[in-house]
Amino acid sequence: MSKTAGYVPANTYKADASPLKTFEQYVESSYQAAGLAQAGLSLETFREAVTGYHNMMSANLVSPDKPLITIIDFNQSSKNRRLWVIDLQANKVVYNTWVAHGQGSGGEFATTFSNTPGSYQSSLGFYLTRGTYEGKNGNSLKLEGLDAGFNTNALKRYIVVHGAAYANADGIKVNGRLGRSQGCPALPLDLAQPIIKTIKNKTLLYIDGPSKAYSSSYLDVEQAALCLSMDKKGEGHLQA
Repeated sequence: MSKTAGYVPANTYKADASPLKTFEQYVESSYQAAGLAQAGLSLETFREAVTGYHNMMSANLVSPDKPLITIIDFNQSSKNRRLWVIDLQANKVVYNTWVAHGQGSGGEFATTFSNTPGSYQSSLGFYLTRGTYEGKNGNSLKLEGLDAGFNTNALKRYIVVHGAAYANADGIKVNGRLGRSQGCPALPLDLAQPIIKTIKNKTLLYIDGPSKAYSSSYLDVEQAALCLSMDKKGEGHLQA
């Protein structure tokens, strides 16, 4: 995935760039403490999500009472448990499970993404969770896309978190891949409601995937690092 101009890869910080150093140390220590490598999540994708979290926190978008991030990594095979709900305050994985991508995005791997209604494709980027409603898939969680041109039609397209019978390990055994949705991040039926209850109402959901076109203002790591370093009490930014 491409980055904004503010993105600085790991281990490339200048010696005098203390906010960036502090931020990178915070990201790496959180990653290690939560055991995310063992849980199958890459440091790069985690860094992107945490960068977005702090920028969204600074913009007063996410709830300060729910220090959670939900990460979906569509770089990975649908046979992998490629969704994580992470408690940033406790540095622990709350949930790690399968998640479906859209029928139009690919087979075992999601390779194509769209913001267009009727495409049946998944959309990359940062989302803000909203409330729930009863739909054709039962209790479902609304998602507000925040990246213009990439996911801002999510509400119009009814791209929501919901449970689905095809989003489980049994389908993988039969088909060699997870079942696919109409663009929604669909979850196993036994975990959908607990996850929806946990992450609803103003928490971050970030979908990563293989795209050279994607960019986001929320991936401005310099701004996230500055916000973290200026927050002396650690309020809202979870400084270690």
